Order: sequence, then C-alpha cells, then structure tokens
Amino acid sequence: MNYRAAFWFPIGLLAALAGLSLWLQYAVQAPSTGGPGGSKHIADYIVENFHATRTDITGKTENTLSAHKTQHFLDDDTTELEAPDFTAFDKQGGSVNIRSARGYVSSKGDVIIFTGKVVLVRDLHDAQGPLTLTTDYLKVIPKQHLMLTNRPALIQGKNIVIHAGALQMNSQTRELLLTHHVKTHYEPNH
Repeated sequence: MNYRAAFWFPIGLLAALAGLSLWLQYAVQAPSTGGPGGSKHIADYIVENFHATRTDITGKTENTLSAHKTQHFLDDDTTELEAPDFTAFDKQGGSVNIRSARGYVSSKGDVIIFTGKVVLVRDLHDAQGPLTLTTDYLKVIPKQHLMLTNRPALIQGKNIVIHAGALQMNSQTRELLLTHHVKTHYEPNH
C-alpha cells in the first residue's frame, strides 16, 4: 500500500497544481468588454503633441486640429483627444477657435465632438469684434462648416450677452441660429 500512495501522491499534487494554475489564469484575466465578438476598447496607438492641418486644393489652410494626447481605438475606429484645439478659417480672413477638455473624432474623421468646458471664439476681424461661446458639448462637422449643440450655451460679444438652449453656427457664412429659451441682453453704444 505504501507503494501505491507514493505513486499517486505526486500525480495528485501535479493535477492540483495544474487546476490551480488554470483557475489563476482565468481569475487574473480582465473581463471582455464589448459586443458579441468580445473585442476590447483598447488604444492601438497613442500620439502626444498631435497636430494636423487640412488644406484646400490650392494649399490654403481650411482648419487645424491639435491635442496634448490622441488615442486611436481599433474596435470602433474612433479617436479620443485630450485638450483638443480646433481652428477653422473662413474666406473673409476670420477664424473660429474651439478648445475643450476632451474631444472625439468619428471613424471617418467627418465629425469632431468637444466635451467638458467648451470655449469657442469667433474672431470676425470686423466691427462686430470677437464672439465667445461657452457650453459643455459641441459637435463640429468641418466639411459643412457647421458647429452645433443641443445643450445650454452662453454667447458673449461686443455689447451683447445671449443665453440659448441650443444653437447652430456656420463658420463660413457667419450665421448663428439660436433656439430653445433664448434670452438676450443688448447694450447699444452711446
């Protein structure tokens, strides 16, 4: 009987160690996030001090986008931006600059979402002077020159303060459409 116990003890010990190591492997692995495929939302590349410039066919700058840190995600082909800074230039020589805490670029690069404390400054280089807009969410469609939000926004300009529940702005035509509980305070020049 001693012979059998001496034979089975090491085999039992090895089986227990194999089971323990298998259990440890599953216990330590992070649970899968994502859909049925089990893909994880993990950055496939990270770029610090990112800067990109889009030009028209003649080489004139249409807009620039920079960020302290950029992360691209392979599972949904989106890009996250830390402290993004976007500037769009119009044909009249003016510009619109947008800064926020965070930003997201769609998979096709046709939409940029700014979140956190969003500050937009429209510099018209004319008698109206600069216009500053603050909100916590702004959607930008660069090819259409559109900037929109469905969240409360504060617009401040020369002699004017406007509160709006939503807005749409075209950076080329300089049109600003305000909706939802718009309140304006205007003080004319004397």
